[in-house]
Amino acid sequence: MRGIFYMLAAMAVISVQETLAKYLGQYLPVMMVLWARYLGHLILMVILLWPKHGTSLFRASRPMMQAGRSLILMIDSLLFFTGLTMIGLAEATAIFFTVPMLVVVLSIPILGERVGWRSLCATLVGFIGTLVIVRPDIGGTDMEGLGTGALFILAAAFCMATFNVTTRKLANSDPMPVTLFYTALIGAVASSLAVPFFWQMPEGTNVWLALVAIGLFGGLAHSLIIAAHKYAAATTVAPFMYSQIFWALLLGWAMFDSLPDIYAWVGGGIVILSGLYLIHRGRVDGKSPAP
Repeated sequence: MRGIFYMLAAMAVISVQETLAKYLGQYLPVMMVLWARYLGHLILMVILLWPKHGTSLFRASRPMMQAGRSLILMIDSLLFFTGLTMIGLAEATAIFFTVPMLVVVLSIPILGERVGWRSLCATLVGFIGTLVIVRPDIGGTDMEGLGTGALFILAAAFCMATFNVTTRKLANSDPMPVTLFYTALIGAVASSLAVPFFWQMPEGTNVWLALVAIGLFGGLAHSLIIAAHKYAAATTVAPFMYSQIFWALLLGWAMFDSLPDIYAWVGGGIVILSGLYLIHRGRVDGKSPAP
């Protein structure tokens, strides 16, 4: 129950972080939002990890893979935050739930895993659900920006799937604190190098507070997910990741007066059901689902 509670809390915190990203995207360049998110994350990781582990946090057995994995996550955040400036929170969250399906596809060439026909069929059904949400502009009608924003979210989902598969490869190489620290460090350093080219002075107390909060919420969410997996098996807590859609609906309505249309409801339901089935197959096959 403690693991489930931590996962539910993590999904609520992630939704708040994404709400802040969408809010800040109205006033600041996305790169500045990304920089604030990773700088705050790094500060929180230093506070939590450095007293116990010290300089051992830098001792990665595969530093290049750690750096590459962390850069993939930073690119994922950049793409997702950009997509959020174009479409609603609920639509973006539903599309992003394609990550477990993409992990299934990527696990074949990268991890050499064998995937059964049931999982492949569930992946195909989930892709169809994504098409229902996105509604490709086959007939040439105006989609009011959903298409472009959805493509950014899909690209972010692909990056997250790659990140998850790479995390599996690193699971037996480095201790978890080292991996957590590299995730925050590389993102903070890379975004700090880029942010001077996009710098714009924030205006207003609310914008400054949101910049500070987004980094703290980002680091807190990451810590809560780790805690959830400490107290419960991945197959136990994974289904509760989908609780994020309810927070996205609530915050999207409360903050931006935005609710998804019928296509997003139907397509999102298909994607979620497909993801839950993949988690079930992971239990049957003895494989942990994507985090």
